[in-house]
Amino acid sequence: MNREEANQALELIRRVVTQARDDSALQNWGVIWMLHAFTNAAGFTTTQWLWNRGDRTPGAYAVLWCVVLAFNISTIFILKRGQTAGARSFVERQIWAIWTTFMGGMGLVALINWLLGLDRLFMPAVACVLFATAFSMMGALMGRVWFTVAAFFAVVSLVMTRLPEHGFSLLAALWFAVQFGGGLALHRARLRRLAARTPEARLV
Repeated sequence: MNREEANQALELIRRVVTQARDDSALQNWGVIWMLHAFTNAAGFTTTQWLWNRGDRTPGAYAVLWCVVLAFNISTIFILKRGQTAGARSFVERQIWAIWTTFMGGMGLVALINWLLGLDRLFMPAVACVLFATAFSMMGALMGRVWFTVAAFFAVVSLVMTRLPEHGFSLLAALWFAVQFGGGLALHRARLRRLAARTPEARLV
């Protein structure tokens, strides 16, 4: 491959990545994220309330998060109905894989916390590490701004170790701010993209 061919290949990659970002904005992910910011924050706040009440059995927490996740997943399909994106086969599958893995990791951490019988709740700090990992992978797909969010959650995970009894309250506030802010940015990008949308050749 000569230099000109290499430059053409890099330009094609750049256009695919740019289109992937645009396609994510064209879908309803902004509205979905803003809605889920409320439901997830409510879930973390309720988790903190259950913990403060002295509930140490997994039943109530499992029911709570099954309800939250069922609502979140159903609203994704409802709000994305009729939405299309050319890069969906790659970008959207990767996003689903990232956050499905994250939810599985959160569930496993909660189970380990319970099986070890720990009095000090370490799950919020570990949750921040999992958030940082997920956003780092998002950064590779969606742009470098997500690496900043990943670094933020990595630092917060250390702060959480000093406030273990208030971890879920802090997590509720932080996750609401990040998810609602990210959703608002995606929604604004979608509105701008739709306002300026013109027929164009697609790469995928």
